[in-house]
Amino acid sequence: MRALVKLGFDKTETVVRDIPNPSLQDGQVLLRVEACGLCGSDIHAWRSDKGYEWVKAPVTLGHEFVGSVVEVSSDVSDWKIGDRAVVVSIQGCLTCDECERGMTERCASRKVIGLSYDGAMAEFVSVSARYLVRIPSSIPAIVGAAVEPLSVSAHATLTTGQVESGQKVVVSGAGFVGIGCALLAKDVGAEVILIGAERDRALRLPAAEKLGIETRIFGKGSYGSPDLWIEASGAASALASAVVETKTGGKISVVGLYGAASEADINQLVRREITLKGSYASVAKEYELIIDLMQRGRLEVESLLEQFSLEDGLDAFNSAEKSQTIKPVIVPN
Repeated sequence: MRALVKLGFDKTETVVRDIPNPSLQDGQVLLRVEACGLCGSDIHAWRSDKGYEWVKAPVTLGHEFVGSVVEVSSDVSDWKIGDRAVVVSIQGCLTCDECERGMTERCASRKVIGLSYDGAMAEFVSVSARYLVRIPSSIPAIVGAAVEPLSVSAHATLTTGQVESGQKVVVSGAGFVGIGCALLAKDVGAEVILIGAERDRALRLPAAEKLGIETRIFGKGSYGSPDLWIEASGAASALASAVVETKTGGKISVVGLYGAASEADINQLVRREITLKGSYASVAKEYELIIDLMQRGRLEVESLLEQFSLEDGLDAFNSAEKSQTIKPVIVPN
């Protein structure tokens, strides 16, 4: 089969090539990949950025995907050929205390499909049936590939941020996860402002505005003392602003990851009793929530997606690195 494989440390060593079809182990199913989104973590792994040294080549990248079951191992009874599924990308052991509490994203033994082992930027992928979430045929493949990143948005906005109708919400970071956070907060009934960088003026902010989201450029104007600030940019300056701007007694939900230490004024958190909480990945119930919202027409994101063929997969990486696309989605066939 054809696959996009990271073969070495340098990004020039990531190529589209022929590799053997995956073989099934006990408890697994084989999926024909319908579509696979490209994530910021894929970019970091492709470039071997700091913090991604643990990603060992060779590995087929890709963890945001939807597929159809084409083969089932003999010990799997609840999935059959033709079923469609998305896959929980951050996979816990399912037996430790955190996993048994439903917090699989906190598992000390967690693995990431497409980084810890072969993923879905390929024609086929084998996955443990324990991590599958059903998705109906009514959802197009390119949209199904967006379920995973939108589940991350749901975790940051609904689970960690606990957004409520009537609240003022600021989302910093105009990438796909940030826009997803803004859409979910708006759906709940919050008053939302999405903040982007100057480079987002050309593509990302206009795309968000077309979806009915109010936007601003970072550092220009007041943000109105929000009840909740969702930091999705990974910019240390944005987190510092969140600490200063969030209202007394408010919340900050941090879903961005940082390449540099923040100089946020922690005394502001103490004196104004602001809650600051990290939000990492997502769990199966948040995938199910996103699928339900999509089915009911309450989460329209197709305009944010750009399709690439598998053979043009490296073009998707280059476009994403240059912020020339919001969410590239690789379609193998």
